[in-house]
Amino acid sequence: MRLRLAALVGALFITSSCVAASPDADTYGDAAASSLGTAVSEVATVRTLLELLDSGDIPRPAVVAQLRYSEDALTKASQGLGSLNPPPEQDALSDESGRLLDEAGSLLQEARIAVHRGEKAEYRTIVKDLDDLGARLEKLEASAS
Repeated sequence: MRLRLAALVGALFITSSCVAASPDADTYGDAAASSLGTAVSEVATVRTLLELLDSGDIPRPAVVAQLRYSEDALTKASQGLGSLNPPPEQDALSDESGRLLDEAGSLLQEARIAVHRGEKAEYRTIVKDLDDLGARLEKLEASAS
């Protein structure tokens, strides 16, 4: 009987913890700033990797592995923020964060594909795009917290 009761309580706890969080405005802003900070870091990492690869200062396999890590970290940060219910006064931050995080994901994917295909001519264009995106991410991160 105790075992069944413990299992029932455990099941209730697990299912109740699956409800999406609804933080207050300050907490949501902090979460957005954290996710945006992760994106800033990963965008800068990929930018540096492309420059090093273009100049021949890093082996391609190391770049390929790090690109996967960067994409995974960005995906986790984006999903973490996306799982929150923003308070109404944070809708604009939520929308802009979502757009920029999606753009970052697309650019990191573009970089990975270019590296995989050995399309060195694309690296400089992607680096420029990453610079621009990094600046916009930093600006939004600063305003979010």
